[in-house]
Amino acid sequence: MSRGCFDRFFRAARRGGLLALLAALALTSALGATAAAGRAPRAHAADAQQCADPYSATRDPADPLALGTSPGADPLSGARFFVDGPHHGAAAGAIAKLVGVDPTRLSDSLSWADFEARLAHGRLHSKLQHNRALARKVALLEKIADQPEAQRFSLYSGGGGPGAIFGQVQKILCHNMTADPGSIPIITTYFLYQAGYCESSSDIVAHRPTFERQVNEMVQGIERRPVVLLLELDAVGSSRCMASTGALPEWEADIRYEINAVSSLSHAVVYVEGGYSDGNPPGYTAQVLNAVGVRSIRGFYTNDTHMNWTANEIRWGDRVSALTGGAHFIINTADNGHGPLLNAHPGKQGIEDLCNPPGRGAGMRDTTDTGNPAIDAFLWVHVPGTSSGKCNGGTPSGTFWLARALTEARNANGRLGPHFRSAPY
Repeated sequence: MSRGCFDRFFRAARRGGLLALLAALALTSALGATAAAGRAPRAHAADAQQCADPYSATRDPADPLALGTSPGADPLSGARFFVDGPHHGAAAGAIAKLVGVDPTRLSDSLSWADFEARLAHGRLHSKLQHNRALARKVALLEKIADQPEAQRFSLYSGGGGPGAIFGQVQKILCHNMTADPGSIPIITTYFLYQAGYCESSSDIVAHRPTFERQVNEMVQGIERRPVVLLLELDAVGSSRCMASTGALPEWEADIRYEINAVSSLSHAVVYVEGGYSDGNPPGYTAQVLNAVGVRSIRGFYTNDTHMNWTANEIRWGDRVSALTGGAHFIINTADNGHGPLLNAHPGKQGIEDLCNPPGRGAGMRDTTDTGNPAIDAFLWVHVPGTSSGKCNGGTPSGTFWLARALTEARNANGRLGPHFRSAPY
């Protein structure tokens, strides 16, 4: 029995005597049976949720995101994805700071659209009119702030301890998202590599209880709310070394657990990370995707930590899709407007420079109009300007680095590849 189950057990016993105690026993028994079947426990008690969850527990296969109208063949079509406001949004908050406004003093519920309107009138507008250099920076960052901002739940969220992931999910869904009510969040996860990349079988098994608890807390926090889930950044893309050490089956078991867990959600559309066109070959990628159960979810996503041209990802992704029973896929276009910066010695350095490579540009903006029936969307899996670490002058990994964001916005281009028409924006 988990610590959470024990807590519910004893709270029930104190509140309601024998009948409540028996009910608590039945609940913990049911949760244990569910977990044993490979699925995460169902949601926390209703009073644990910090805000109302008005969505039905019934899933409509023709409208899995509960949009109200059928999206047709692509379940993401017609969805309005979450655009963060200046209190929490990376680019929106950076703009606020540039114009002399403390974003932490702004309301959670202040939308980006409302704050952008303030920039067009009154005191802030006058300030921009009298400072052309500032106005240029704001205009560049608006290209990023206008776009949906993916949210990440990771093994580090809130410290990762018991209850931390659940609390982070509630913060995003109940507080941050008041800046754009009724929108659909794009959520990425990073729970898998608990002991670092290329884990041993014993490492994976030793950390499995923590991994499963964190996945369960995320599922419990989401409950019935509509979400697009992009599972496990750098998952299949960084898994190849475990195939040679014999650890891959245990690693695949963890992915299967997470896929089974999120499959219990009423209104989630789910993709699992599949790698990148300059990484593993399609055959290996499809083999792992099939092993973890990609056919039981919508599909996979590519290019999450790389900057490959979209055209290359389309060709590679189509081959993977054909080997996985026609799994649909998403391509990350956050930083590939100028393609990758190739290393001089790929055998030693890797094919492309992944640590804050200079001169990159934001790629194609979020869209479900992809022109390819196997591709559900081109999406920004992270915010352009997110630092890869303290390399090339960067800020700590995962933070918003203003200098990089301005460069990416300046070089923003929606072209598919170097031999396609340039499409700056």
